[in-house]
Amino acid sequence: MNTNLCKWGNSAAIRIPKAILEELSIDSNNFESISFNMNVEGNRLILKKKQEKTKFELLAEKSQGEKINPKIHVDWGKPIGKEEW
Repeated sequence: MNTNLCKWGNSAAIRIPKAILEELSIDSNNFESISFNMNVEGNRLILKKKQEKTKFELLAEKSQGEKINPKIHVDWGKPIGKEEW
């Protein structure tokens, strides 16, 4: 599938056809939360849809490098298999 490079203010823009957006499961009515990583490999422009952050990544950002207090009791729930607590 071909597309054209267009001028957009001081930048350039590439139109992404609806069929490609649908293949990537991107809602064409909600672009605000979509981001891509962009790389150049040789003469190719590679766009990769960014993955949403995991809960761990969000918690790590929120902690701002604070250490977890080891004296705090953590409830890991009931054993599922042959674990012993």
